[in-house]
Amino acid sequence: MSPFLEAALIVRDEEADLPSCLASLAGVVDAVHVYDTGSADGTAALASSLGAQVTLGRWDDDFAAARNTAEEGWTAEWILSVDADHHCVVPDPARLRARLAATDADVCRIEIDNAHDELPYTHNEARVYRAGRVRWVGRVHERLVTLSGEHPRTADLPRDVIRLDHSGYADRRRRVAKSLRNAGLARRALTEATSPAQVARTMLDLGRSLVGAGLLQDAVDTFENLRERFPGTPEWLQATDFLARLLLAAGMDDICLGLTTQLREAGAPKPYCDWLAAQALAQLGDVATAAALLDGVTEVVDTAGRRPDPRVLAELRELVGRLVVGASAAEARLGDLAQSELQQSGWAGAES
Repeated sequence: MSPFLEAALIVRDEEADLPSCLASLAGVVDAVHVYDTGSADGTAALASSLGAQVTLGRWDDDFAAARNTAEEGWTAEWILSVDADHHCVVPDPARLRARLAATDADVCRIEIDNAHDELPYTHNEARVYRAGRVRWVGRVHERLVTLSGEHPRTADLPRDVIRLDHSGYADRRRRVAKSLRNAGLARRALTEATSPAQVARTMLDLGRSLVGAGLLQDAVDTFENLRERFPGTPEWLQATDFLARLLLAAGMDDICLGLTTQLREAGAPKPYCDWLAAQALAQLGDVATAAALLDGVTEVVDTAGRRPDPRVLAELRELVGRLVVGASAAEARLGDLAQSELQQSGWAGAES
């Protein structure tokens, strides 16, 4: 009888993170397959000692190729794709299996909570899928498609069924190193793109990686180029979103407000646009309007479905609230001063 659910990892020099990841999979999957792409440390031996089935391979600058190779010869019905810096959280493995057995989808997206040295966030990603029904494509930020290259039937699994905790970007130096690697892969993929859709998607991947690497002007240039070449596309929307946040951080608040208007007109989530605009308005000194915008925001979800840590919204609302109180107090003090000056000049109440 074929196994129902197996985990797949592609790894390289992951001695530090691997034990925690494999421990989190115990009791969740029927087996763990580790594809080592050329570790120089003891990752492969460690994985084997912890019960994983290990295959030795090589790294050829292509995440999709590595994931596809890692699954060759498998017989499981479902595959859970994780990385060594993931920790899998499944409160009830039987419930997970029941959900998979009942779905008619070929791919399931799950929530990933990302620790980050600057802004923790949550996003949904396709990580569970039927073996033999789909394949990975893309050198970097790889994604699942059907065997013929179409979008697969996809469903979402609730976070109380399964989620992943991702620690890979919690350390700044590690985050920058990974982002520089990804930027290099995206540049290479850009030279290989054969359709406008591939070019747009790869330019977005490149811009994202440049942001993570701290190469902000290069990221701005990439997003501007994408916006000019591919108006009206989902990539245009996300590039505009990234650009608005970059310019907000740089203090270019008026330009950020203009881009936020473009996002609204293109159908970006209203609460997200209100959140962006409130920050720009607060920095411009219009704290009353900023506070009014934030009153209607209960959750922030960007154009790609990423949700920053809820504390970010709470902290912004608290800060704007303090600014509003401060502004009111300042206006009251100015009013008292003006009234005092009028009284001293004999003008107060002259028209009453």
